[in-house]
Amino acid sequence: MATASSKETIDALLERSGRAYVPIRRSFVQAPVRGGGAGPLAHFVTQRRGRTLDLYLLMHAVASAKPFDVRFPAAVWARALGIAGHATASSMVSKQWTWLESERLIASRRSGRLREVTLLREDGSGDTYVHPGKEGNYFKLPYAYWQGNFHNRMDLPAKAVLLIALSLQDDFLLPTKQGAAWYGISRDTVRKGLRILLLLGILEMHEVRKKAPLAPLGFTLERRYTLREPFRHDATEFPSES
Repeated sequence: MATASSKETIDALLERSGRAYVPIRRSFVQAPVRGGGAGPLAHFVTQRRGRTLDLYLLMHAVASAKPFDVRFPAAVWARALGIAGHATASSMVSKQWTWLESERLIASRRSGRLREVTLLREDGSGDTYVHPGKEGNYFKLPYAYWQGNFHNRMDLPAKAVLLIALSLQDDFLLPTKQGAAWYGISRDTVRKGLRILLLLGILEMHEVRKKAPLAPLGFTLERRYTLREPFRHDATEFPSES
């Protein structure tokens, strides 16, 4: 008997949204204060919540219109995440929803035999979610993340650095030693994430020579990065939407 695959389930979920990307506020990856700091993304990394991050991002894609909620059996989410064959798959999904609720990124309630999940604001404030289009301070995660199977090809550090890169403009700086101060993630996480994205061809890097009178050689080298297809920034990055 034919059974839907993980990819087919994800494709069906994404098709419901009627768009090609997920809008995510920058406050998800970085605190909106001078000098930056940890946004909610850092909690996924420090608690090694890679699968939970995928669930959250996929839920963001599906809950694309008011009232920004979803209501599917846990088995559907488990199949999308590739854990459908696990004996405790439904329980695993339930625990992930519970963790996301404790982080004040979602709200949930029982709706018959299903769990109805509603988005909250991405900054972890617990505030009601509204589309960030009118505010403008957001970035786009293309559906290519799922359609190109990058959610399975990347580890958690790579996923975290991808989201950070999407929140920045082309030719950006991301020194490994600044990961904790700017984004609440470790130097090792930044280094691993950059390495994987470069290996996958998602990032390109070039070095810029900067004059430095007090350096041993009189100059330093800055590593600058730009996203490549299918994640390259485009001219319509911050459209106004209702």
